[in-house]
Amino acid sequence: MIGECNISWVEEFYANALGYATDDYTSTVRGKTISYTPGMIDAIFGFRHADY
Repeated sequence: MIGECNISWVEEFYANALGYATDDYTSTVRGKTISYTPGMIDAIFGFRHADY
């Protein structure tokens, strides 16, 4: 689904994913702050809450 990617960006994302004391769902890549909260992932991929 994602296709080709720049592996150095992926490595940087994971390397910087830890270390934010106030926010467990933040990383930095090339100076840009990236949020990977469950709600953000749901919005990007178009997931909806299912009623059971």
